[in-house]
Amino acid sequence: MSFNLTIEKWIPVVSMDWQRQEVSLIELFQTWEQWREIQAENPPTTLAIYRFLLAILHRVYQGPTDVDHWLEIRENNGKKAIAYLKKYADCFDLLHPQKPFMQDPSLQRGVEDKKSPHAFLAAEMQGGNTGTVFCHDHLWSGSSLSISEAARLIVKMQVFDVYGRKTGVTERVGGIPTVGVAITLIQGSNLCQTLMLNMIRYDPDADEPSPVKGEDLPTWERINKNPQICIPSGYIHYLTYRWRRTKIFLDRDRVVQVAVQPGDRLCEKESGKSPSVDEKKWECAIAYKEMSTKKKDEMITVALKIDLNRSLWRDSTALFQSEGLSCPPRIVNWLATLKSELEHTENSIPKILGLQIFGLAVDDAKPLSGVYEQLNVPTIYLTERKLWEALKIAIAFAESHRQIFRSFKGSPYFTLAESLKGSAEVLSNSLDGESRYWLSLDRLFPIFLDELAEDDSTGIDGIKRYGQIKLPEWKQQVQDAAKTAFTDSIGAIRDRCARALGLRSLSFWLARLRDEESEVQATKKTSSTTKNKGGKK
Repeated sequence: MSFNLTIEKWIPVVSMDWQRQEVSLIELFQTWEQWREIQAENPPTTLAIYRFLLAILHRVYQGPTDVDHWLEIRENNGKKAIAYLKKYADCFDLLHPQKPFMQDPSLQRGVEDKKSPHAFLAAEMQGGNTGTVFCHDHLWSGSSLSISEAARLIVKMQVFDVYGRKTGVTERVGGIPTVGVAITLIQGSNLCQTLMLNMIRYDPDADEPSPVKGEDLPTWERINKNPQICIPSGYIHYLTYRWRRTKIFLDRDRVVQVAVQPGDRLCEKESGKSPSVDEKKWECAIAYKEMSTKKKDEMITVALKIDLNRSLWRDSTALFQSEGLSCPPRIVNWLATLKSELEHTENSIPKILGLQIFGLAVDDAKPLSGVYEQLNVPTIYLTERKLWEALKIAIAFAESHRQIFRSFKGSPYFTLAESLKGSAEVLSNSLDGESRYWLSLDRLFPIFLDELAEDDSTGIDGIKRYGQIKLPEWKQQVQDAAKTAFTDSIGAIRDRCARALGLRSLSFWLARLRDEESEVQATKKTSSTTKNKGGKK
C-alpha cells in the first residue's frame, strides 16, 4: 500500500472565492498562485505545513542568497520544486515499508490497552481548536484518522508537541522551541506570494540564517538513525528536525494508532558550562523581548510568548523593529531589506502586510489551545524609526492605564471596596473592568495603526515626525475606554455613595495619567530655567 504525498491530495487549501479543497504537493506548486492560503484543522497544523513547504523551497533553490536570487526564484514559479518532488518522490511515501515519510519504521504497534507501550490515537485532528485537542485521553476511543489527516499530523508533531512523558516511555520527552511562543507568518495576496515572503535569506557560505556544517539536508533525505543529541547541520535540517519519532498504523484504509517516542534533541550544554545551541540562531520566525531578571541591573531576552489573555497588538513593537536586546523575527528584518532594495519594483513587497501569529498555548506541559491572530500592518513600520517610536508611545500609554483596574491602595477599586468594607482584590477580579477596557482598544487599535502611518509632517528643521494629530486622539480614546470600562463594571453596585467615591478616584487617576508626561516635561523646563537664571546671577 502506498500514499505518496507528491501525488495524493492531503494539503488543505482555500481558493480565492473561499472554497476549501485538498491538493498534492506537485499540484500545489503547479497552481499556487490560484490559492489564497493553507487552512488545516487547527492553527498549529496549518503553520507546520507552511514550514514544511518552506523547507522544500530552501532545499530546492539553495537560497535566496540575495535579493536578485529571490527575484529569480519568484520568476521560476515553482518549476524546480516540481522537478525535485518528482526526483525524490520515493522519500514522500507516508506508507513506505522501509522508510515511511518522517517516521521511524522500527516502532511497533501496541495492543489495545491504555498500558500498551508508546501507542495512542491522536484525536486532535477531529477536535478542532480546543483544550482537549491534544489530549491523550482518547486512547483506544474507537476513533480513527484518514490517511490524509494522519499525514498532516505527522508534519505537525515535528513542530508542535508538548514535552513530558509519553505512554510506556520512561524517558522524559524534551520540549520543542516552537511550543508556547508566538510564531510569525507573513501573508501575501496568494499562496505563492506568502511562501516567497517567508523565504529567509539562505546562504550557507555566509552562515545565513544559521551555521551549516556538512550537508544541510531535510530529514526525509537522511538515513534514519537512533535519536541523537546534536546540532542541526543547517537551517533546512532545523526546519525538518526530528523532535519526535513517530509511526502510524492502519486498519484497512484508516489510521487507528500513532506511536510516539522521544526524537532528536539540541545540545544543552558544552563542557558542562554554557549552552552550545542558541535557538535564536535557528528560529527565524520568533520575536524576542528584553526582560529584567531578579537582579535589576541584569537584562535578558526571551521569546515572545503566546498569551490567551493578551492581544497581539500590545506587543506589536517587538514584531517590527529592534531596540536594546529586543528584536523582531529575522524574517521581518529580511523583509525590510527586500522592501528597501525593491522599492521601485512592482508587486514585490505589498504596502500592507498581514502578520499572522500562530502558536500552541501551554500551561507547563498541558496544552491549552491552538492560537491564530492576524494584524494588518503598513510595511513602513518596518523601516521608519520615527513612526515606530510614535507607536511605542501609544502602546505604552494604553498599558499605563492598566493600574486603574488593579486593587492596590488608592486605586479606584480599592476606594470602592473600602467603602463597601470588602476585599479590593476580590472586587477587582469579579468586576473585571480591565477585560472591558482591552476589548474596546482591540477594536480601535487597527484603525489607529493605519491612520498613524499616514499622519506624518515635516517641521522647519526638516525632520519628519509622526503622530502630531493621531497620537493625541489615541490618548483621548484610551482615556474614554478606561472611563467607560470602569463605569460599566460597577454599574450593578447599588451603594451610590460607594460608586461616587470609586468614580472620584477614577477621575483622579485619569487626570494623573493624562498629565504625567506633560508634568515631567514642565518639571524639566522649570529646572532648566532655574539653572539658567542661576548662571546669570
